Amino acid sequence: MIPLITKIRPPEDFGISEAAWRHTFDAITDLVSVIDKDFRLIMVNRALAEFLHKQPEELIGKHCYEIMHGRASHWDGCPHNLMLQEKRAVTRQVYDPSIGIPLLISAFPIFDDAGDLIGSVHVVKDISVMQKMQNDLTVRNQQLETLNRLCREAINSQTLGDMVATTMAEIMSACTPDLVLCYIRCGEELIIQGVLPDNENYHNKNEKLGVCLCGLAAAQGEAVFSEDIHRDARCTEQECKQAGVRSFAALPLIQDQKVIGVLGFASKTARNFAEEKEFLETLASTVSVILQNALLIEKIRKQSDLLEEKVTMRTVELQSRNADLERFNKVMVGRELRMVELKTEIKTLRTQLDRKGEQGE
Repeated sequence: MIPLITKIRPPEDFGISEAAWRHTFDAITDLVSVIDKDFRLIMVNRALAEFLHKQPEELIGKHCYEIMHGRASHWDGCPHNLMLQEKRAVTRQVYDPSIGIPLLISAFPIFDDAGDLIGSVHVVKDISVMQKMQNDLTVRNQQLETLNRLCREAINSQTLGDMVATTMAEIMSACTPDLVLCYIRCGEELIIQGVLPDNENYHNKNEKLGVCLCGLAAAQGEAVFSEDIHRDARCTEQECKQAGVRSFAALPLIQDQKVIGVLGFASKTARNFAEEKEFLETLASTVSVILQNALLIEKIRKQSDLLEEKVTMRTVELQSRNADLERFNKVMVGRELRMVELKTEIKTLRTQLDRKGEQGE
């Protein structure tokens, strides 16, 4: 075995056999090596050798920057180089395209008995899983904020059209598709309610239930995904293809176990919307509630308008009848007055006749 560093005390001095120390060293799953001041590998553990697809003895004496990064010299920000300069432990997060995964690298200084810096213990951790978890958490927080913002904005929408416009704008911002479509189901038809960007006039048409991807989503009550609509026999309409759309997702909007509409997401480049299924279905569920409320409000508004119209018509009718009644009353009052006058005249005439009769005239 190649010695660690000549000035470092051997493991036997600490009551540990070299074989036991080697087994301990190789048991570490992080990529561990000992590097001297000239950037040469003095010792490597089995995890590092396996990561580089080499035997440990093939790596001893090689420059770390050569075998790890394929360079002729160390790179700026190298933790080992910074450790040599600062004479203290240095940790950096590193991403090298030649390696392809994010790494957390720590260089811990090694001093000899005289206190001179002679190298470092170099520890490399694969943090791709941790970083993915962090990225996933960031994305999830962004998605939750999108849903919260969507709900807040939708509450302030005054009409169905406002709600659709607000919803589609939030979807465009959160999911960044090239195209968003919104349909409302009416019997066997899907009635288009909105398209974003609004210059995509090619798709301002209704769809049939069970026809093409949006129609299938509405008929089946399940999300439909297609990575390439040009090779997907289910995509039977030509508008999306002619517009250069490549990938598509159709999400049914379901409320009370009934499909009330469909959201369509389109990308002009290859995109696997199925990988976003969980969020897209959550988004569709949120939009379903908002859409149902908007439809109910629209129905109430129409009923209110109809009731107001009926009240107006009834008011006009009553006013007309009141006018007729008033005219009739005036006629009757006038007639009664004339009858009173006529009775008075008849009484006067009768009195006169009676007097003449008494006088023998």
